[in-house]
Amino acid sequence: SLVFWVITVQAGGGLIVALVVKYADNVVKTFTASLAVVFGSVMSMFVSGFRPNGRFVVGAGCVVSACVMYARAPKGRQKDVLPTTHKGGI
Repeated sequence: SLVFWVITVQAGGGLIVALVVKYADNVVKTFTASLAVVFGSVMSMFVSGFRPNGRFVVGAGCVVSACVMYARAPKGRQKDVLPTTHKGGI
């Protein structure tokens, strides 16, 4: 029963990542994966009694705050990190 749920959650996560990559950029995909780790750890606190240490709490706080800062950034101020290529040449 537990194996079935683990496989189902992993498959659902894979489908969600595929949708994120299709409709968003790689930065959003990275933030999504990071939030999934934090969310999975929080869920395991309730399911299996996981108790996070201080380092985990600080890391999870950094992940959540980075996601919030990225989401709230003004759209005009975001710039490309990598150069883009144009079909018309240089």
